[in-house]
Amino acid sequence: MTMTSWTTIAIAAETAAAPLEAGAATLVLASGEGDALTAAPGDHDSLASSLRAVGWQAKPGHRLDWIGGAGERLLVLGHSDKDDMLEWLSLGGHLVEAMRALRIETLHLPGAETIGAEALEGLILGALLHGFKLDQGRQKRPEGELALRLVVRAEDQSLVDRATGIARPINRARAWTEQPANLLIPSVFAQEASEALEGCGAKVRVIDRAGLEEMGAGGVLAVGQGSRNEPCMFVAEWRGAPDREGWDAVLVGKGITFDSGGLNLKTAPIIVKMKLDMGGAAAVLGAFERAASREAKVNIAVVVPMAENSIGSNGYRPGDVIRMLSGQTAEIQNTDAEGRVVLADGVTYGLREYDPRHIVDVATLTGMITGVLHEEYAGLYASDDALAKSLVDAGEQVGELLWRMPLTSQQDYLVDSTVADVSNLGAPGLFGVGGGSPAAGAKFIECFAKGRSWAHIDIAGTAWITRRAQRSGPGASGFGVALLDQWIATLEDSGR
Repeated sequence: MTMTSWTTIAIAAETAAAPLEAGAATLVLASGEGDALTAAPGDHDSLASSLRAVGWQAKPGHRLDWIGGAGERLLVLGHSDKDDMLEWLSLGGHLVEAMRALRIETLHLPGAETIGAEALEGLILGALLHGFKLDQGRQKRPEGELALRLVVRAEDQSLVDRATGIARPINRARAWTEQPANLLIPSVFAQEASEALEGCGAKVRVIDRAGLEEMGAGGVLAVGQGSRNEPCMFVAEWRGAPDREGWDAVLVGKGITFDSGGLNLKTAPIIVKMKLDMGGAAAVLGAFERAASREAKVNIAVVVPMAENSIGSNGYRPGDVIRMLSGQTAEIQNTDAEGRVVLADGVTYGLREYDPRHIVDVATLTGMITGVLHEEYAGLYASDDALAKSLVDAGEQVGELLWRMPLTSQQDYLVDSTVADVSNLGAPGLFGVGGGSPAAGAKFIECFAKGRSWAHIDIAGTAWITRRAQRSGPGASGFGVALLDQWIATLEDSGR
């Protein structure tokens, strides 16, 4: 099997006293009015004078291709005076964009002793994230596309290794999310996740269709029964604190590898993008991979129900009543509200098997969340104020923002059913648009969280972005990997 793969900017260590390659450039950072230069060559004054003469502004993203008196090529990049990680990540993106636009194949970076270790690491990480591109298996490279390379000082290799370790699970999550659905069917997704996480020392298992039937996971089975690609449930465990009893957290991700909407068929243009409907699964798997690879001192598990929501003679129908893994019955009012159905079984499994302190599910659940929060925030619903705050705080630290939405007993009517314990579609309301509300989706899952410390994160607006952001370019963003890894770090601290 060929694993889902991606490419990004290459990074090499500088060899001692090696001359610059033909066409290579050296990075110079400028701030203020353009004359505050970092890592400039010997003719610093000449460069500064030239910048002043042409009125060049050292604003973030502004660039200048400059040839010095000795013939050396310099890439001058403007940056803000803010010294925080997000600014350096964004600048790493500007660096990649400049190299592409100016056709600079090799760029030498300043050393950590010049700009600081945190700044250099952020610059490299930003370049790795913004340089991401899904490997689509094309035999011929697109015309004009360059293979870009950064060169760092040999003594800074540890920063490269750290940045690469952070970027890898994020970019893997992005690659999975962008991978065409015919290539990433549930069984393949489970196999790739197994290989990735076993390589980090995690214990994994895949529950196939027969196993789902035996344990009564009616939600996952119903959603996946219309597809020839059978559903499954992927489970992984990491016990980084073996001396501590119990489990700190379970992460549950929506793993719908393609969502046609079922008999409630989606229409163009949104159906074309529905390979992204496993973005929640990619996020929790990426966060788990990062935590395990850095040997986090925490006990966590990840549960990912995987299925295709397809049209077929065996597909589930509006009006069906199914029995969930919890034993509760669910009325299917709309087959396109399938994410909450598989998540409910995943949450039930996580609570039964691990009895964790916290359980967090992540999903591209509702298109309506984008009409409220757009691409800047993911929606957060939570039963626990302290858990909600810790997730919001973690998101703010890494630039993956959450906005907490209301979830109270006054909204219980959203999942009322006259024929089952719960309905998978909310009450329509006065204007008839409430059925697919984010609150209704959260309320459905809450019915299976059994009053535990639980949070639901709706990333439908942030999993795939349409314009450049600080952490990535347009396309799959990997939203949630950094956020959840940062949150897991807080569990390490509180568990000691």
